[in-house]
Amino acid sequence: METVSFDKVALGEGFWADVIDKNAEISLPNVYRCFEETGRFRAVRCEKQETPPHIFYDSDVAKWLEAAAYMQKRRYSAEIAAIVADTVDAICASQRPEGYFNSFYQVYAPERIFKERTEHELYCAGHLIEAAVALASCGQGEKLLAAMKRYADYICERFYEKRDAGFTTCGHPEIELALVRLYEYTKQEKYLSLAKFFLDERGQREEEIYPWADRKYDQSHLPVREQNEAVGHAVRALYLYIAMADVGRIEGDGALLSAARALFADIVGKKMYLTGGTGSSYLGERFTVAYHLPNEYSYTETCSAIALALFCDRLAKAENRAVYHEIFERVLYNNILAGESENGKGFFYTNPLESHACMTEYVRGLKEKPYQPIIERVEVFECSCCPPNLVRFFGELGNYIYGTEKGVLYVNQYISSSVCAEGLRAEVQTEMPYRGTVRVRAEGKGTLALRIPAWQVSIACKVNGGFVKPREKDGYLYFDVDGETLVEAEFEMKPRFVYANENVWENSGRKAVEYGPFVLCAESCDNGKNLRNLEIPSLEGALVETVGGLKVTVAAKRLTTGAALYSYEPPERENVTLRLIPYYAWANRGENDMQVWFL
Repeated sequence: METVSFDKVALGEGFWADVIDKNAEISLPNVYRCFEETGRFRAVRCEKQETPPHIFYDSDVAKWLEAAAYMQKRRYSAEIAAIVADTVDAICASQRPEGYFNSFYQVYAPERIFKERTEHELYCAGHLIEAAVALASCGQGEKLLAAMKRYADYICERFYEKRDAGFTTCGHPEIELALVRLYEYTKQEKYLSLAKFFLDERGQREEEIYPWADRKYDQSHLPVREQNEAVGHAVRALYLYIAMADVGRIEGDGALLSAARALFADIVGKKMYLTGGTGSSYLGERFTVAYHLPNEYSYTETCSAIALALFCDRLAKAENRAVYHEIFERVLYNNILAGESENGKGFFYTNPLESHACMTEYVRGLKEKPYQPIIERVEVFECSCCPPNLVRFFGELGNYIYGTEKGVLYVNQYISSSVCAEGLRAEVQTEMPYRGTVRVRAEGKGTLALRIPAWQVSIACKVNGGFVKPREKDGYLYFDVDGETLVEAEFEMKPRFVYANENVWENSGRKAVEYGPFVLCAESCDNGKNLRNLEIPSLEGALVETVGGLKVTVAAKRLTTGAALYSYEPPERENVTLRLIPYYAWANRGENDMQVWFL
């Protein structure tokens, strides 16, 4: 399936247009301010400072540049354009004659260039390459692209031709998928060959790794075509899997694609949270064992959620299946959206599914602090990869709405927008994510396919005002378009229970509530403390409100006991009214308890 590029998609008004505009107007400049204050933008000038910058500050700046490229296409800002130009000039001026650029190594440790596998050199290079491709493809100049092609050529010379670098594969995958992007933009085969080389060499021999880590941590435990279980650091893993799907598709490498599909199945079948989050342990930010999905101490990094969405996109390009877009939708509306605050300034690095404010307060007072997720978003982190990653992802969201294949225009995500493709001009108007109403005004001659949402309860369809029963195949509804055609689909949306597999020991016997694409949660500011003792017997009579954001009110029972710590008397059940909100919207009203899974 070919995806329709975001620059060919015009977003209409609605939920996602508001999110993207907020990111363009507020998040992008605010992330820049935070990065400027913390020295990230100073670092790429390669002027020696008393305190050396972090080894991957370049990647933070690169992701911001990529975000700016996309956002400038939608909402131009002369101020942002000036920052982009100044930053690109600084990078190009600091680049070494042979093409190398890394603000840490060339200034503070030139003797160790390409000798330390764990220290993110090629990871930073990959993000700079992605930024360069984004700026060029968005019509904002090819100066950085020219510089990064020289850098990629130098990497190719050292790692592929001479093979005289101190390591073969990077400890943090990213360069692989970036080289594929560079190949797809430039059509220069050497970049694809280099990406394939890095994939082929991974897991073929023991290479340097952190003293405390095992080889599964950075996915170097097996050759990539033999990997079928998602292991190790979740972001590293998913960036690698994206490249595997990319190269497998372009090269027609069935073994690579088969491995990528097996890894996807392992994630969504055994290791993914209901919110689409991945990576269940803060120890190594990693995948652990099947069905280990703790709630309060879940890691579920925002970057790994974005990476899962991108992995879904790459798999769909290789073989369009509705399930890839279904999982993309799940992670988009829940874990990804939760990463950013309502005002566009604050961010979560991790995204727990349960919080207890008293534990946060307790840990805050300890001298030696164990891992405890924060329960209010902050503007910048010491490791601040997630904020610019979110902004760049939202900036190119239009990439993931439509796809084309064999004369069919597919609508994969329901976002108000318009597009011209496969002989059709189509305008999608939808009330999602609050109501399941979709109207598509199409002109031309061809076939239109609408994805059937996994959460729908029933479907009613009309063509030009008359009820029809469209062809249904592989999770899509198909409509023939000849001339001006109005296709209407009503996907019934109502609160539904969802239950965890019995092997998920944290949630066995409990249930969560979904409404359309949203996972819902309860906060103590609406419902009082002790959320974990709430029972929802039924969703009959649930009240759904969508003005000012989604709120769902249900009848519930609160289990109460006497004052004794333990008792022989069973708890009583007190009738209460429970207010639920979308998971992504929690933690915008001060420190709160929060709960997703209920009795």
